Amino acid sequence: MIQYWALEYGKVFFAYIFLIFIWPLVVFWNHIKRRSAIYCFGFCVTVPIFIINAGVLLLGLLDILYDWLFACLFYGVFLIAVYNRSVRIFHFLHQKSEKEGVGHFVKIRTDILKILRRIREWISLRTGEYLLLFVFLLFGLIYFSYNVFHLHCYGQSDVAFHHLWVNDLSNGEVFSYGVYPEAMHCFIYCFSALFGVATYSVMLFLPGIHIIILFLSVYCMLREIFYWRYSAFFVLGLYLTINFPRFEYSMYRLQTMLPMEFGLYTQFICTLFLVRFIERGKSIIVRGRSTKCYWDENLFLFMISLAVSIEIHFYTTIMAFILCISFLLLRIRTIVKFRYWIPLMVSVTLGCTIAFLPMVGGVLSGIPLEGSINWGLSSITENNKEEIKEQDDAENDEVGDPLDLTAEDWEVVNRLPDLGQKVVRGIIKMEYVVKEVYRKGYQGMYRNERGSRIFAVTLIAGGLCLLGVLSKCNTIKKYVNKYFALILASFLAMLVTAAYDAPELGLPVLIAGDRYCSSAHMIVLAVMIVPIDILFFIGSFLVKERILYFVSLSFTAGIYLSMQLFNIYHSCLYYRISRYDSAVMVTNQIIKTFPKNSYTVVSPIEEICQLDLYGKHLEIYDFVRNCDENYTIPTEYVFIYVEKKPIVYYQYYYSDAPAWLSAKGKLESEIKASEISYEAAEKDLEEFDGKSCYSAGRTILESKAYKWCQDFSQVYPEVLNVYYEDDSFVCFYLEQDKNQPYNLAIGKGK
Repeated sequence: MIQYWALEYGKVFFAYIFLIFIWPLVVFWNHIKRRSAIYCFGFCVTVPIFIINAGVLLLGLLDILYDWLFACLFYGVFLIAVYNRSVRIFHFLHQKSEKEGVGHFVKIRTDILKILRRIREWISLRTGEYLLLFVFLLFGLIYFSYNVFHLHCYGQSDVAFHHLWVNDLSNGEVFSYGVYPEAMHCFIYCFSALFGVATYSVMLFLPGIHIIILFLSVYCMLREIFYWRYSAFFVLGLYLTINFPRFEYSMYRLQTMLPMEFGLYTQFICTLFLVRFIERGKSIIVRGRSTKCYWDENLFLFMISLAVSIEIHFYTTIMAFILCISFLLLRIRTIVKFRYWIPLMVSVTLGCTIAFLPMVGGVLSGIPLEGSINWGLSSITENNKEEIKEQDDAENDEVGDPLDLTAEDWEVVNRLPDLGQKVVRGIIKMEYVVKEVYRKGYQGMYRNERGSRIFAVTLIAGGLCLLGVLSKCNTIKKYVNKYFALILASFLAMLVTAAYDAPELGLPVLIAGDRYCSSAHMIVLAVMIVPIDILFFIGSFLVKERILYFVSLSFTAGIYLSMQLFNIYHSCLYYRISRYDSAVMVTNQIIKTFPKNSYTVVSPIEEICQLDLYGKHLEIYDFVRNCDENYTIPTEYVFIYVEKKPIVYYQYYYSDAPAWLSAKGKLESEIKASEISYEAAEKDLEEFDGKSCYSAGRTILESKAYKWCQDFSQVYPEVLNVYYEDDSFVCFYLEQDKNQPYNLAIGKGK
């Protein structure tokens, strides 16, 4: 079984690397061959997802989404690019050889050796940096993949619904549950359509692999903001080691295949290329004339990353807006200039347009909006109504009770002219909001004392930046502006969190606070490193770079060791389990062994997605309820899953990870379960519906199913056999003539 999952992981990893890096590098080589490494990275993690989403949805809306057709288009473009590149290289070598003879091949060999020597020298200058980056990525990959290698279930209930959407794409149907951003579903669809990888394996392993793109995106963005190139590692080091209980839910979601978590990286890519455009934007030459506006490659990737964020999940677009607006506000005098403002507006408009076009096409085709979109819009609308109501109440109640002003204070305020009263009321309201952001944001997110410390460091960082404004050095002012933008972004993140936790503020709840925590945490930690980055900036003028290099490595190692020493090292992420690993293994074995649609699996709902494209599934709840009537299942094989120890449904489970990966001894690693019994089988299931029967009524349900199997074996000896059994789980099966199936109502004959 270990070998099977290792092989599946390898398949997912290879397919992911091919889709994200190999395909775009080959197909668009002429475009990116002279660009920087950061541009190539940004291009590879955005453009393929944009193209895949557009291609799959277009074929689906035209009712021609077939695996073979999509594979022909995808691989056809790739092979054409390979062929064209090969022909060009062949013609180049052939022409040169005819002109210069054999001596030219010696020259080619010399040129290749020179290129390799330059690459080696380039890498040697950054060996420590790249090695450290590799260590961080490997650590993150292991940490966020650890649970899924021990428990091969989804880990989160919503993943099953997204799996069904991907299955519907395999059946040629787009927007099957309503119009919804489907970029993640389209991307996962490629794994099965192009590489034959089981979608279930992709849903399990892809989040832990995709996490490296999130960390690389954060690293690239912070490298653009910080002066010292190792400062970004300090942020990643804190993020991957420090324990903050409030983030447990938000961090746990990163290890599951959910659209918002899949698209988190886009907010950092958007910010990265927006900052690069502002700093490096320049006019281009068109027909011998210089354009009045700045258009460059960074603006193009900003537009594409914005479009991809919309195509993946609207929450990621809101997060990207929060980050980008922070940097725009601090460069407002630059942005309002014609040469910047017009290109930005055009790129935002185009990005939104191309992202929404497939969804608009779905709506025009008569497909309604998916339910969660309506819910999101209504929740914001309702909150805005509450805000207006609270503002009206505040006017009537002299700004409201939360401001804690005395009667003497109000008497002074009321003596002021109308304009003065409005100004004072506005200041008081602003003060109240800031206090609530501190109380509900910093202290609420970081548990009081830690929140106070983080707020204090934020103020220190802001104070150091104010000192930097007084400097006459342009380099200092350049980085000070970025620091200020980062601090503003962290404050806005706390404001969004406070709006969720403190509805009395009357602010619109744009993002659920517990979902935004993982991104907000990264931004806040970046602010914590600002004073350290300033120290390294000062140190660069006082000591040699090699010394700063060793100090950086020591500081990075110190972060890891101090987390262990002070007992604030993170624990292993919890996992929500809903079935035994043996059920997953048996289902895989059935899919491999038996012909398609020749069998029916009777089990709880968790197997439905895994079986959807291969066989039939019947919920065990419906099976137990219908077996007192004339009831048949018209397939050649019937498999019945029974948990001898019914699992506590969607319990919190913490894997027993090694000490170097997570804190030890804080949490127990034990699957909680009950026991089936004949007494439980006699109890009534009527009080449980189709959902609660799998949680509160699971013991009764599994007991009834096991009793049915025993009774059926007495009526039909040697028909019902054991396919698999262990201490907690058993799978029974029977083989029948599908034209004359057994009557599963016990004792009523065939």
